[in-house]
Amino acid sequence: MLPSDLLAEFLSRLPAKNVCQLKCVSKHWLNTISTPHFKKFHYKKSIKNPHLVVIDEYIKCNNYFTKTLTISTINHLKQNPTPNLDKKFTLDILFQHNTNFSFNQCFICYNIWLYNLTTQQNQELPHVTTPMIGFDLGYIPCSNEFKIVHVFGKKDDKVGYEIITLKDDNFVPTSWRILENHKNLYTRKFSSLSVNGSIYWLVNDMQDNKKGIVCLDLENEEFRKISCPKESSITQKSLMIYQAQQLVEVKELFGVAQFSANFSNVNIFVLRQGNKKKNKEEFWVKEFSVNLFHMGHWFKIVGFVPFEEDNTNGELIFVPNNGRLLLYNTKKGSFKNVGEYNLLRYKHQSLYFDSLFCLGSSG
Repeated sequence: MLPSDLLAEFLSRLPAKNVCQLKCVSKHWLNTISTPHFKKFHYKKSIKNPHLVVIDEYIKCNNYFTKTLTISTINHLKQNPTPNLDKKFTLDILFQHNTNFSFNQCFICYNIWLYNLTTQQNQELPHVTTPMIGFDLGYIPCSNEFKIVHVFGKKDDKVGYEIITLKDDNFVPTSWRILENHKNLYTRKFSSLSVNGSIYWLVNDMQDNKKGIVCLDLENEEFRKISCPKESSITQKSLMIYQAQQLVEVKELFGVAQFSANFSNVNIFVLRQGNKKKNKEEFWVKEFSVNLFHMGHWFKIVGFVPFEEDNTNGELIFVPNNGRLLLYNTKKGSFKNVGEYNLLRYKHQSLYFDSLFCLGSSG
């Protein structure tokens, strides 16, 4: 019988779907796979080998009350991406005009339904405060928990926040908790991103009518405001263009991609923190500068995949206005075209990581 540490090392290199199938090999294997330590260990491995998930949605011709989601992936981004989309599965859901969609790691939150792409589990969430504005999911690595934040509308254009906590293989809570420790932080949300235990929103700041960032630390559930990176060559007017800034995750750090006024280049900043005990002040560092070679006036940065042998560099994943998949090598400073996809026909594109996180039933 293999020692538990060697077995864990071997199993951590396998996709989560295969790991789940191997639970039935023996009780020893089942116990090893089921431990919180192994699940965290497997997660650390999986984030270094992401897939690209694309999600399409359409209304059924024979049933206007039902919408179908088609979930597909492009696998092995780190080695040789698959030439064709790998269709995972489809979901039929109740059609609603106001669609609230969020994606994080392995979960899709669609209105009040939660889906795990790895296990294909689904679970209805508790009823929310209306009107719904949006859902955001965040993962807390230290505790192996997910938290879902729902932003809802209030009187006088104000917003409120409510939250639930998902624990591995545990009951889904029956109600949301209202977050009281916040001020009315913004009037309009442009985009959001979850990174390393926090959720970040790129917003229109209420006080000065400029773009800013609101951050929620999911562990202590505290809000704070962050200023956007400042560049003398970029005016505030150009930053107010919808696509002029995008939130990105680089090297497991929160970042902002800031485009020039004519979209000829993009500078990518990451938010770092002082390592001195008395100085934990956050500051922006320009990590990469990318020449866009007349790629057009619309594109999306989906994510960053680090190199195995060099974590300081990797490949930025771009989807330009022709719908192709481009990988930008930050070490060589060059683009590579991958496959013959047309990703613009899909409404959502995100990085996807295998996860052994198990949804329980409703509490």
